[in-house]
Amino acid sequence: MIGSGGHVMTMHRIKGLEYRAVAIIGGGADHVPQPGAATPVSEERLQHSRDLQRERSLVFVAATRAREQLAITWSGTHSPFLKGSH
Repeated sequence: MIGSGGHVMTMHRIKGLEYRAVAIIGGGADHVPQPGAATPVSEERLQHSRDLQRERSLVFVAATRAREQLAITWSGTHSPFLKGSH
């Protein structure tokens, strides 16, 4: 349950904001990076790399909006951007 001070938003929308606690829900490999967000490597290798960096930066920005507590959840396999997560 989200208390009266809670907000639900996309990782795109949280940029520039700060909260005591942040939860990133759905950090699984099936969702982060978002399907279709990266140009296929077979089409353009350099653009694919840039697209992945943009998506990785999005997760970083969302995670660093938390001042005190951060929780990231996923189902199945975690995103490759969460290397070292268990």
